[in-house]
Amino acid sequence: MPDLYLATFAFAALLLTAAVIDFRTMRIPNALNALIVLAGLIATFWLGFSLRDALIGVAAGYTALFLLNSAYRALRGRDGLGLGDAKLLAGAGAWLGWAGLPFVVLIASALGIAFVAALRIAGRQMGGGDALAFGPFFASAR
Repeated sequence: MPDLYLATFAFAALLLTAAVIDFRTMRIPNALNALIVLAGLIATFWLGFSLRDALIGVAAGYTALFLLNSAYRALRGRDGLGLGDAKLLAGAGAWLGWAGLPFVVLIASALGIAFVAALRIAGRQMGGGDALAFGPFFASAR
């Protein structure tokens, strides 16, 4: 059980770091995303969970948001989300496996919508136009 606590603490620390950086800069460094994926795969192996499910989760997490952004770009002529978000979801797949990804996306989306609604109700606008750092919501959803 101490191993699970250590892995959970490491995951939380990495996610908090990604959330703070994304909130401040609207970017998640590639090195941090790579560390999240690598640490997730190591923790999955170390704790005896399915490495196959984690690898599928990495591929599915990245591919889903990459394709969503590609479709948005084709329709609107600009990116709808950054690939740092796709890499962060790949990291979630490494830690949680492919089966956890729909829940992460659902919870993160609900948190993002609630955040924007709360700003509107309070009569405030988001800084930077319509751009919103989604990494903090992904990090909170895990």
